[in-house]
Amino acid sequence: MFLPAISPPILIDMKLTTEQVENKLNNFDWSQLSKPGINKGDRGQDFETALGIKNGSDLTDLIDGELKSFTIGQTIAVTQLQHCLSQIIDESAEFEESKVYAKLKQTIYAGFDRDGNFLNSKTINEANSPKHYQELAEDYGYISAQIKAAYVTGTEVHTITGPNKLLQIRTKASKNSKGNYTPLCYNGVQLKNKSMAFYLLADFGKSIAK
Repeated sequence: MFLPAISPPILIDMKLTTEQVENKLNNFDWSQLSKPGINKGDRGQDFETALGIKNGSDLTDLIDGELKSFTIGQTIAVTQLQHCLSQIIDESAEFEESKVYAKLKQTIYAGFDRDGNFLNSKTINEANSPKHYQELAEDYGYISAQIKAAYVTGTEVHTITGPNKLLQIRTKASKNSKGNYTPLCYNGVQLKNKSMAFYLLADFGKSIAK
């Protein structure tokens, strides 16, 4: 009598929760991180890997939020503008319905100095920082209106900062394999000659690292 072969169990990489990452941060061995080099993104990737956060294409790093490491005095990248254009232009989505909100609704911010030394971390969500999210919503609405107006009139989008000076869009681009920048376009309308992204301004990061 032949028994059917039993397939090996499928191992699934599970995302961590913000609480799990917070606990890891409290006991993290910072000496295992190398000093940042020319590529500023290396530290963030090394940091996430050391914490057990898997790299992937999902919108958020964690089950219930996001981890963002940053250098004091520099802006904090949120997400590429290209991913948000359909919500802004076609759907006129409110902040709470947007991908920007999804990236920021519960975020662990980990601040480093320019030498790569860890300074402080803080988890921010609507429960502990309602004013922060009100200001984000106002900034997002202002920026979205400017983008939509540029799309309708066919004019180029430049750096736009929200009225609360918390959220901003500006260029974030690298050259393609042909040595050129890929234009930011939507429905055949060129909004910029290179990619742009949403950022949190540097003063926000400074307030966290105090």
